[in-house]
Amino acid sequence: MKIRNILFLTMLSTLVISCTLTRRMERRGERAVLSLFQKTEQQDSISTQKKSLSEGWVKRPNGDSLFWSEALTDENGERRMLIHLEEVRVVGRSKVVVERLGQVTLDFQITVPEQLQGNCLGIVITPQLHDGDSTTKLEQLVVRGGLYGRLQERDSWQFDRYRERMNSLMRNAVDSVRESVFDKAYHRIVRFPYAEGARLDSVVQNRECFDYFYTQQVKPRNDSKQLFVTLEGEVQGLDGSRYKLPHSDTLCFTVSSMLSLIDTLPRFCVRVIDKYAVVQDRNYIAFRVNETELCDILGDNRRQLERIVTLMDSIVDLEEYYLDSLVMTASSSPEGSFSRNNSLAKERGYALRDYLRGYFGEGIDTTVTVRWVAEDWKTLEKMILEDDSITDKEQIRELISEEKDPDMREKKIKDLFPKHYSYIRHKYYPQLRCVDFRYNLRRRNMIKDTIHTTEPDTLYARGVQLLRERRYADAVSLLYAYKDRNSLIALLSLGYDRSAYEIAQGLPQGAENDYLHAIAAMRVGLRDEAEKYYNRAAKKEPRLKFRAKLDPELTELVNNP
Repeated sequence: MKIRNILFLTMLSTLVISCTLTRRMERRGERAVLSLFQKTEQQDSISTQKKSLSEGWVKRPNGDSLFWSEALTDENGERRMLIHLEEVRVVGRSKVVVERLGQVTLDFQITVPEQLQGNCLGIVITPQLHDGDSTTKLEQLVVRGGLYGRLQERDSWQFDRYRERMNSLMRNAVDSVRESVFDKAYHRIVRFPYAEGARLDSVVQNRECFDYFYTQQVKPRNDSKQLFVTLEGEVQGLDGSRYKLPHSDTLCFTVSSMLSLIDTLPRFCVRVIDKYAVVQDRNYIAFRVNETELCDILGDNRRQLERIVTLMDSIVDLEEYYLDSLVMTASSSPEGSFSRNNSLAKERGYALRDYLRGYFGEGIDTTVTVRWVAEDWKTLEKMILEDDSITDKEQIRELISEEKDPDMREKKIKDLFPKHYSYIRHKYYPQLRCVDFRYNLRRRNMIKDTIHTTEPDTLYARGVQLLRERRYADAVSLLYAYKDRNSLIALLSLGYDRSAYEIAQGLPQGAENDYLHAIAAMRVGLRDEAEKYYNRAAKKEPRLKFRAKLDPELTELVNNP
């Protein structure tokens, strides 16, 4: 009984101290410190600390892991607990970071002074990334005092036991009812819950200055040139008191990317214009059986002839083109003998030519060429294969291909596939009795095939805009065909190094082009070539010497020429 009273009094006094501490923190405005750092030369004192550091991960009662570390005494007599110890030094409140593959790496140091710590206190610190008007919470850091951590573990253990007990009693209950009961019980039993998804959860046995070196890769927004990092946090006491940390200093990260090397000169459209153009037309002219005389009142001939004349008039009147030649190809259907069909197709073609001569004059003879196809089996075969109602079309196709005699070919189809032959003759044979017109046109006063215009290339401009917005994949799809500096930048930004290097080889000389060529060559392992192009770029544009210190591909060339 006496031991229990002593323990109760100890905890009570600790809680009083905790309350006193939170009030004192609020009065003094205590805060966590945020600072930048960079790697320096290794120091003996730090090396000694690193060797003597004892740290490791331990398991909570619920199975989760936490990090425990011993504190160390430095050369000034101050005790510090160092997590992920690095050889570092604070360099200020701003830093230039390099974008690669659409991402930048942010390195910064979070220091929790001993004034914010206590045996019965818990601290939750959340770094916040500010990118334009958006704010993203990064993974939290949790620092807990020994007693605070033990009470958290006890509460968690009690809730787990309660949950096990209630699960057996509420076996038949609806899931929503069960979860509602557990949720209420959790808030009643667990007064100090664990922070979910914390990057680091550490228990500090004694009040020590706590340093954590935070590294995070982030993807900047499309138009981001600067990123800012701040801290928010809260100290929680076992007595229920809370202290919200004041706003920390703001760290500024300036994003350096290859986008500053974009070629901003406007690009204009280049049109490739063919000197020649072709107009094709098909017309169905009806003739009496075994006759070649053209009769305009037969069938649909009047409308077909008017259509031919109208089209020729429109072509002859073109200002941009003139009619170079007209080829008329007359064809017939396969019924009857091949020799007779050949003669009919030829004479019917010339009959149509004579009709046009009467309309346009004899001068048309110098333009019109008459050709003929006795039986257009090629077109017929295509029609048959595209018709799914002909079930034996593959066999008919093989017969057409194997039988070289056109008269025998038709006879075999008629004998072997009488039903299909009747269908084909009535549906497709009339479509074979036609005249194909091919108008070959030539552009007037045309000398060159390529014409440069003053019209802005909107497609290219869109690609450059996507590049500026760091939408590299979309930019590549539009810019790759141009194979210029901007397409090179897009490929390098995506990590398509081999393709980028191939484009770099074809670029004209220039400071920016040579600089990007050096980066591409370095990425594919051609150090000597990279050094050559870097030196040439730096000679043409001295400012690139300073930029090369920021680009990791060229840092080695600058430091170890």
